[in-house]
Amino acid sequence: MSGSATTSARHRKLRASTIDMDDTESRLLDEGEISLNKKAVYEPSIPQRCRQLVCSRGWAITILVLMGLFLVLIAIIASFARPQPTVCPDVSQIKQSDTSPTTTPAPQYISTNGQSFPWKHLKLPRSVIPVSYDIHMHPNISEQTFKGKVTILADVAEATDFIVFHIKDLKIPHFSVQSKKSGQTILTSEYLEYKHAEQFYIKLKVKLQRGEQIQLDVTFEGQLIEKLSGFYRSVYKTLSGEERAIATTHFEPTDARAAFPCFDEPEFKAMFTMNMVRDGSHISLFNMPLRQTEPLGGNGLVVDRFEESVKMSTYLVAFVICDYANISKTMDNGVKVTVYTPPEQIDQAQFALEGAVKALKYYNDFFGVPYPLPKQDLVAVPDFAAGAMENWGLIIYRMTAILYDEKVSSLANKQWVAVVVAHELAHQWFGNLVTMEWWDDLWLNEGFASYVEYIGADVIQHDFAMQDQFVLEVQSAMYLDSFSNSHPIHVPVNDPSQINEIFDKISYSKGASILHMLATFLGEDNFKSGLTAYLKKHKYGNARTNDLWAALQEASHDIGVDVTAIMDTWTKQMGYPVVTLAKQNGQLVLTQEHFLLNSQAVDDSGEFTSPYSYKWYIPFSMTTSVNSGSATTVWMNMSSVSIPYPEGITWIKGNPNVTGFYRVNYDSDMWKMISQQLLADHKVFTAADRAGYIDDAFTLVRAGKLSLKTALDLTKYLEKETDYIPWRTAIDNLNFIEHLIYYKEIFSTYKKYMLKLINPLVTSLGWKDTGSHLQRFLRGHILHLGVDLGNKEVIAKGKELFQKWKTDPASLSPNLKNVVYKAGVENGDEADWQFCWDQYNATNVPSEKAKLLNAMTYTKDVRQIELYLGYSLDKLKVRSQDSISVITGLASSPSGQLRAWRFLEQNYDELYKRYGVGSFQFPNLVKGVTGSFRTEFDYNEVKSFFSTREVGSAKRAVQQTLEKINMNINWMKNHEQEITDWLKENAS
Repeated sequence: MSGSATTSARHRKLRASTIDMDDTESRLLDEGEISLNKKAVYEPSIPQRCRQLVCSRGWAITILVLMGLFLVLIAIIASFARPQPTVCPDVSQIKQSDTSPTTTPAPQYISTNGQSFPWKHLKLPRSVIPVSYDIHMHPNISEQTFKGKVTILADVAEATDFIVFHIKDLKIPHFSVQSKKSGQTILTSEYLEYKHAEQFYIKLKVKLQRGEQIQLDVTFEGQLIEKLSGFYRSVYKTLSGEERAIATTHFEPTDARAAFPCFDEPEFKAMFTMNMVRDGSHISLFNMPLRQTEPLGGNGLVVDRFEESVKMSTYLVAFVICDYANISKTMDNGVKVTVYTPPEQIDQAQFALEGAVKALKYYNDFFGVPYPLPKQDLVAVPDFAAGAMENWGLIIYRMTAILYDEKVSSLANKQWVAVVVAHELAHQWFGNLVTMEWWDDLWLNEGFASYVEYIGADVIQHDFAMQDQFVLEVQSAMYLDSFSNSHPIHVPVNDPSQINEIFDKISYSKGASILHMLATFLGEDNFKSGLTAYLKKHKYGNARTNDLWAALQEASHDIGVDVTAIMDTWTKQMGYPVVTLAKQNGQLVLTQEHFLLNSQAVDDSGEFTSPYSYKWYIPFSMTTSVNSGSATTVWMNMSSVSIPYPEGITWIKGNPNVTGFYRVNYDSDMWKMISQQLLADHKVFTAADRAGYIDDAFTLVRAGKLSLKTALDLTKYLEKETDYIPWRTAIDNLNFIEHLIYYKEIFSTYKKYMLKLINPLVTSLGWKDTGSHLQRFLRGHILHLGVDLGNKEVIAKGKELFQKWKTDPASLSPNLKNVVYKAGVENGDEADWQFCWDQYNATNVPSEKAKLLNAMTYTKDVRQIELYLGYSLDKLKVRSQDSISVITGLASSPSGQLRAWRFLEQNYDELYKRYGVGSFQFPNLVKGVTGSFRTEFDYNEVKSFFSTREVGSAKRAVQQTLEKINMNINWMKNHEQEITDWLKENAS
């Protein structure tokens, strides 16, 4: 139900359940008290409870007697039962098998009527292959229902007497099977539905023969409700406050079956025709252009009939019914590009339109295959789980990923629009034209689009310096892939929850990183030639990873490398290597080993075993002080290598510009040389190389392979650093330490040291919004850090600008909004928070809504935190697409961390229902709320909670979170004294 009365009642119930301590008590608890006695946040202490007990003398005597009898009974039982003592686990020794949540039971294959379901596989049989779909769809947006009919023309590939296809949450009033040759109906004897696999089984009275063609007609009905997958309803508000509803779709990976009965697997490509019934006040959109519109009766309804699609997978089908405005541009090759938005936001669509035209034109040349459709629509929808979805010819976007207002939105918002537009348009070739055969090769889609997005965004606006920022993509992927609970790029998947698990940084960012490495050692020309050959050979079909390697091998046959042998070591085993450099007897010895943040947390579950014993073919490259202008490459063929030690050098940089997906460690003398060179003249290294040194060093410390002193010594040069990429890397790594020591006495000394590093930049950058794209990014990060660290001048200026913004919104530069909002809310009062809330509800600029939504998570007021957590599950206040970002945002602050965790516990069933299976946001919720815990109490509580819950698409996220908490605990055990001593020596 979604009526306002129902929602309000649910909200009142929610608020009552989330605040479980007296408001007066909550106001008295500061952050330190919460941390030192976190259970007091949730329940009264034992002394408090004892003070609440009052009874008469007679009752007291009775209770004592009963207690005595009870103790005697316990003693008698204990004399017969001698249980083994319970030993608390040493979290430092916990392996992956200890961190797994409850194993999902094996499928029982029981139909909805209680009968055994005959087809006992999660993938459909290959006996009946769809050729085309003719869909007739009639949504009723106001009544929140839809109904329709689909006619599927299919070939019989193998003799069979049954048909299995997919449905999800649909009613099937009628179906029929007809022979196309005879035109006669084929009688059926039985039909069954198996909800776990979302399959529908039809038993035929005759056996279909190979080579036959059949027509399957199915009528269906469903609910058009507000959700984030399948065919769903979404609502937006006009500036006057009027609510308007649209209907839209999101099918990837397995929700086309929730809109119409279909063979919902990527390999079952077919052609699609759509006939959409709509109200005359709306328009409808489909993957293909509109062919004609006809009246339907006399009640104001019409039916839009669209052209037949090219051959494509079901997850790429899309349709939208809305009342939008649009702007368009026709390219030289006749392709019409159109952006659709709510009427009052169409003026924010110009940048996306221009960017899409630029990217499409470039990709036509880059891929060597022309864009094959006559049009490309880009549609902004109010509620969308992902950033965007690459439906062929009808890309659907979250509003923040397509709308940009130059007067209100920041350069970061503008870059995000360019990146997402470039990513989704890359999919029109890699994913749509050629589609992975099964979801275990998802990375072929997402890794490639994540690699090409940097190229496309650079074409859209060159001064974004996208290639300089690629190192951050590599670092983010390396972090996740350092866990023993990572997974290979190519990973077996079956059910929808497993598929949603792998929409993560391994498929996206690691996939992009290894393609970047591959393109580097093959050469750009060979790489592009191989891509073109791959697309031409497999267009309108499906492919596997080996098909890409074969095409690239053919294009690169003259350079003497075995692409498949090399790349299999990067895709078929999880993790990556660290290469250690050491000088021995005049030789430079290069040794490789599997890099793990926690080497004791070995994956012994048997889920993934390395076919290569965690060895890689590594194109190891390096520069030195005597050849800094050119890199030397040495192949490490799953082995160690020795080469002559370069004479007369003062430093070595392995993996220059971080083009390879591996880390580099050096012997102690080399690290000293590197540190000395950074202090003497850091600009002999590129910005990417400086970032690489920092990220490698601090991550090696976490793995126990380098002293913390060595890593911290590198940071001394940062007083002179003025580039964004190294500073962004340093901030990310130092924030990890800051979080762990936040409640330790040494934290005040840490702040002093950090302020010493950033204060020169605070002065030089100032508050004037000038400089290059990356300089403006740096200013925002440094000032944000200044607020975090308590720089009084930065906080005072931020508060001043915040108060000025409240009366004069145009006075604040969009690029300074994040830090000013943080300074104002974090150091403000309830009225400041409420002003942000009012502005959030008033603005029609999606990027501004997102900033304000995030800004309000900075509050330190306990009551406001509880209130905001309650808002996060009220759809009238916070959209479902944004709920998780609100909860995890609150969890990231000391004031909100424990309350967000308790909120997740109390509302887990509702959160799981919304996001647990059909959304890849759910893993982000689990990691965002629990991943920063740092005590054994936290570890045991999180483990205990998830061990008794269904976790759906967050199964791996739970394992990774427990491993992370374990590492946090161990880091403090191993390094607390070391960082205390170093800071005392270097902070002044």
